[in-house]
Amino acid sequence: MRKLDVLLNISNIILDASSHQNALMEIVAYLKKVLECDVCSIYLLNRMNDEQLCLVATDGLHRDAIGKVTMRCDEGLTGRCYSTNSYTFIRNASKHEGFKYFPGIGEEPFKTFIGIPLKNKAHTFGVLVLQFHQNKNVSPIREKFLLAVAAQLSGMVLQHYLMEDASAPELEYMGREIVLKGIPLSAGITMGSPVRVIFRYIESDLAAIDVREECQKLTAAFRKTATDLKALSRKLEKSGSAFESEIFHTHLMILEDPRLQSDIERHILDFTKSAAFSVRHVIDKYIDKFRAIADPYLRERAADMEDISQRLMCHLGVVSRQTEIKEDSIILADRLTPGETAALDLEKVNAFVTHVDGVTSHTAILAKNRGIPAVTGIEKIFDITEFAEWMIVDGFDGTVIINPTEETILRYQARITEKQATRQKKIKIIEEPIRIGSETISFDANVSSVLDAEKAAQFKASGIGLVRTEIFYLQNDGNFPYQEQLETYQRIIHTFPDLSIVFRLFDIGSDKKSSREAREDNPALGFRGARLLIDDQSFFLDQVRALLEVCDPARHKLLIPFIADAHEFNSLRLTILQEAARKGKAAPAIGVMVEIPSAVFQIAELAQKADFISVGTNDLFQYFFALDRANPRVSNLYSPNSPAFLELLQQVLLACRAAHTPVEICGEIASDHTILLKLIEMGYRHFSVNPYVINELRAFLLQELQKSEWIL
Repeated sequence: MRKLDVLLNISNIILDASSHQNALMEIVAYLKKVLECDVCSIYLLNRMNDEQLCLVATDGLHRDAIGKVTMRCDEGLTGRCYSTNSYTFIRNASKHEGFKYFPGIGEEPFKTFIGIPLKNKAHTFGVLVLQFHQNKNVSPIREKFLLAVAAQLSGMVLQHYLMEDASAPELEYMGREIVLKGIPLSAGITMGSPVRVIFRYIESDLAAIDVREECQKLTAAFRKTATDLKALSRKLEKSGSAFESEIFHTHLMILEDPRLQSDIERHILDFTKSAAFSVRHVIDKYIDKFRAIADPYLRERAADMEDISQRLMCHLGVVSRQTEIKEDSIILADRLTPGETAALDLEKVNAFVTHVDGVTSHTAILAKNRGIPAVTGIEKIFDITEFAEWMIVDGFDGTVIINPTEETILRYQARITEKQATRQKKIKIIEEPIRIGSETISFDANVSSVLDAEKAAQFKASGIGLVRTEIFYLQNDGNFPYQEQLETYQRIIHTFPDLSIVFRLFDIGSDKKSSREAREDNPALGFRGARLLIDDQSFFLDQVRALLEVCDPARHKLLIPFIADAHEFNSLRLTILQEAARKGKAAPAIGVMVEIPSAVFQIAELAQKADFISVGTNDLFQYFFALDRANPRVSNLYSPNSPAFLELLQQVLLACRAAHTPVEICGEIASDHTILLKLIEMGYRHFSVNPYVINELRAFLLQELQKSEWIL
């Protein structure tokens, strides 16, 4: 048989195979026949242990050894071939010092061993082994042919090794009521239909899906993406960047695997989903699978899949798109970023259900602010809800019910009616100030939207203690031009025409990034807040100019986020003052947001320079205790009612008093009655919380005034 025919037949076997394992078994059977050897085997790196090789296919050894025979990557003749990364030819193999005996697999009678590494330019991931009963001689021409076979096999096997069987949808969940238990983030009970948010793509069920049209869109996107990758690869090759070109060859290899497109098409057809949603859903499953592989090189293929997904999504025209949702939507996500939630019409959102969010995550804060039930800690959320048409979310105890029965719906409808009636009775807006002696306890509102500001006015907030301006920036994925900034800030001011308003400068970073900001392995400790503002002066000045244009220095203030040391604050403060002078305007008060423990140890200097201090307790607690605020696995440890943390807050208060600098507590801890009383006893008088709890906190303090001698 001609050598070219052998190579073509290997390709055809893999293209036609029904599964990864079948392809490998057919290849070894075919090679055993055409190469006239007595054993043909393939060993690949163990997915879970990158220091082991595992027998994955053989024709000639016992079949039950497949998946059971493993060895270190430097063990035996196969390990020698792998570790030296070279063609290995050994006669009298069973007598060789490196021979490794595995009882019961039938290897002893074979005398000639040939091992050829399976690899690409960057990495070796397996070994093709040929064994013969007799001692053989191999000519240089034959050796070159075997190397060519291994090279052809390497690309195909790596492709299938990576693309093997993305986990299928969980059919076990189809057509029955499922009760799940999660972690409650925001109280309330509601019902609605699911809407899935997968990495900045928001599924919409407003229009009926034409699956045939979606499959056509998918095919076109694959074709355009392949064209892009080929063009990039050629460009890099011409410029002499061979290694970078190899990266795009790998991407193209994955993209052209027919299984990837067929998996996505099957998802479109089986679940009547859009091409874009199916791309994101299916590829995310592959990414999760790659990240579980022990070998670092193979694990990094997750990044290749991410790149392919982004290119496909671009050609489908949906990256960063804002999508309308219908009434009574329950938002499902692995984790919601502020950018994703900013793109939603929250008036139509009944609940949030996520896999990974903490008690002080953006989702939790947003849900509490809007009075929207929220639950986190639901694993496999997309698989479990694949067939969901209707859901119940109980934010009181963290229960999520998928496809509830009629009996369950009636039971929860009764509870919803009861809760609503109770809530109606309780709503009495308290306008009278809360005083301790001659001092007033003030409650400002933290707002993320004009609607939040309107609610704050309704609940008679003392002012706005924090406008999260970055949320407006994220609503359009980083496109927040000067004129739009002016209009947005003016609308906020209009809701509180005579009261104090604090505008926090863009606090972009960590979980609050648009597609314009670079991704980081550890964004919470990375390029965010003041660091980003210092680095990008034009971006910083654009916002400062807009705020100076609309702010009244008598009532409005600017707050600089995520300050790590006094130098950062002084630098940004000076720039604001210079810009105000250049515009011939009086500068508003400029404050520091204390969120990093290092700032506490410079609080005396900061309090001397700043016009006011705002203690960002959510982040400060996170960094003080090394406790990820967005991680539900440690949410039970999130307890700001800690002597150490309260002592830290005491240090800030004492330094601010010594400098005669106003200080406020900003964040969720003041919503906790126990901690609120401790903070008041400590000496704090000014709090900024979510607008929906202001009335309830005032009512609580009025009760305490009547019964507590110390508060009088």
